[in-house]
Amino acid sequence: MAGEQRTPESSGVIQILHQDEAIVIIDKPPAMLTHRHSLDRHTPDVQAVLERRLKRPIYLVHRLDRMTTGVMVIALTRDAARDLSLQFRNRSTTKRYLAIVRGHPEDTGRVTNPLEGPSGDTVEAETSYITLGRGVAPEQIGRYPEAWFSLVQLELHTGRRHQARRHLHQINHPVLGDNRHGDKEHNRWAAARFGSRHLYLRARELAFAHPATGRQVSVTVTLPGLWRQVLEYVGIAAPPLVLDETAVSIEQ
Repeated sequence: MAGEQRTPESSGVIQILHQDEAIVIIDKPPAMLTHRHSLDRHTPDVQAVLERRLKRPIYLVHRLDRMTTGVMVIALTRDAARDLSLQFRNRSTTKRYLAIVRGHPEDTGRVTNPLEGPSGDTVEAETSYITLGRGVAPEQIGRYPEAWFSLVQLELHTGRRHQARRHLHQINHPVLGDNRHGDKEHNRWAAARFGSRHLYLRARELAFAHPATGRQVSVTVTLPGLWRQVLEYVGIAAPPLVLDETAVSIEQ
């Protein structure tokens, strides 16, 4: 493997991890919409920020929720957009997330509960997970004398709105900091303890075929300092692989 880049370029609040003639890969920050929204004109969005920075139109081929951080690939040409959109639609990409959740889930699991789609219909959805570490906060949150937390790796086999968050809520292990599907008492505790209202869900890994060359592209991003503080406080020793530096690899 070659083409590894370990020092992302800063573009305002967006980190550009890789750019060529067909694509740009970024590490999306929190509190940023993926695209413009008529009902929220004051929140910055990836599309507007990048188009100003790159001085060219961009083409969105997938999305992350406003508060979710992590890897996104964006097309710079219509041909690249068609190719990448087809890969996401055909589920030939690999998407892995990390989340800090309430409780201690099983070592591995798979959630296949259907979810309500945007038009009110029921759509299939599938999420698998691996528990990477478990810990305990030595203080009372709610009615319990101590609080259990876990670090999980998620793989999304479908791409439904809020899929990871909704599926984790359904199995009683909501994401810490999730104001819509999470635990309000745990969220308030985390915001007060660590000084930030943060959603602990991160798109850590993305793999796909480069739309111009067909070569396999693999992107991983490291954990921000705030995540490391939380994990240390609750006694979760994250696997070394999770803490590796951000890297983009393109197959030769």
